[in-house]
Amino acid sequence: MSFIKKILDKSKGPQALVIMGIISFIESIFFILPPDPFLGLLCIARKIKKVIYYVFICTFLSVLGGCVAYLLGEKLFELALYKDIKFITNNIEQINQLKLRLNNETFWLMITSAFTPLPFKIFCISAGLAKVNFMPFLLGSIIGRGLRFLIVGMLAYKYGAKFEEILKSKKIGYLMIGLISFLIIYLYYKWK
Repeated sequence: MSFIKKILDKSKGPQALVIMGIISFIESIFFILPPDPFLGLLCIARKIKKVIYYVFICTFLSVLGGCVAYLLGEKLFELALYKDIKFITNNIEQINQLKLRLNNETFWLMITSAFTPLPFKIFCISAGLAKVNFMPFLLGSIIGRGLRFLIVGMLAYKYGAKFEEILKSKKIGYLMIGLISFLIIYLYYKWK
């Protein structure tokens, strides 16, 4: 816990933007901490232009990290084929069927993934593994992550020090569960 506390403490200092930027990028690939609290700390007691600027930086670097995760997933799939990993090579037909299904829903999946408590990196790496069409992946990521970070930035801007309480409230958890449930039900009926 002291590692996280150190990062949060540094996020209040002059390196705050750099820390938020790095976390935004690496969280989309492998890191466990989301950039939201860091973005929120940056947006408290700032002018609206600064808030928009921080949201833009956070979104840009997060989506860039998501693109790296997509490429990583793509390369992992190619490596699995090259190394003849049976789990992959024996299921190529099923993987191709999944890819066809995902290609039709990539845009909406990426928008939804930005709001779920499931790590964004899972969706990005999986999109690369399935080699879904890149443009819907990219556009959905930009819109989804952009909206998410805009909401976080605006909440921090509007509520200031109460921002942390809002993020920890049960209502946010219920909203996330609702979004995941909606996604599961939608995909079930769409693919049935």
